[in-house]
Amino acid sequence: MSHEPNELCEKLKQGVSLRVAKTIDLIHKVCTEQSERGSSDFSIATIGRLSEANNGPKAQAIRNKTGDKYRALIQSWAEYTKPLKVVSSKVKEKNAWVGDIKDSRIRWLVMDLIAQNSKLTGQLQLVKELSNINIDLRPVANKNVMESSSQPSLTKLNILPTEVEALSHSIDLARFKVNGWTVDDRGRVKDGDGNTIFKAGFVDAIEKILSL
Repeated sequence: MSHEPNELCEKLKQGVSLRVAKTIDLIHKVCTEQSERGSSDFSIATIGRLSEANNGPKAQAIRNKTGDKYRALIQSWAEYTKPLKVVSSKVKEKNAWVGDIKDSRIRWLVMDLIAQNSKLTGQLQLVKELSNINIDLRPVANKNVMESSSQPSLTKLNILPTEVEALSHSIDLARFKVNGWTVDDRGRVKDGDGNTIFKAGFVDAIEKILSL
């Protein structure tokens, strides 16, 4: 039976040390802020990263056996904020085996890994879609030559509403913050470890397309 997060938070703090109680409050605060941002991402990886940024336990510490109370609270938030939707029979059938895992801790960890895999698959698909966009960066010195060219011009792009939404989503700063990504002054996107996700000019190029 699922509990409302605020109620569960108070129950989890009963009979624990002051240090654990403070950590439970911190996890609860992180999840509350995540919910207020309108995000439905309550995976251990994401909450662990946000918790670490607030001097709380890392994702690995939450996954450990001693982090069962933290996982219970995170799971409560995930269920509490989960939108009501119809799940296809194919998806249910694909992950039905998870319900056969008797150990609740292992079952929750497997569910978290499946959620992370789904998220990364979606991000990879977005990158693939963006890589297929052709942008003509030639200077507009001769309008007649540009119009007669067989290559599509940036000003001629006929972008569908769904494509505009995908482009806007790709540079959404709120999503960057959740993923731990940053944008430098050259429009380059980097992850929390400083690795380049998108090369210099990426954000600027997308903004130019959206401004047409």
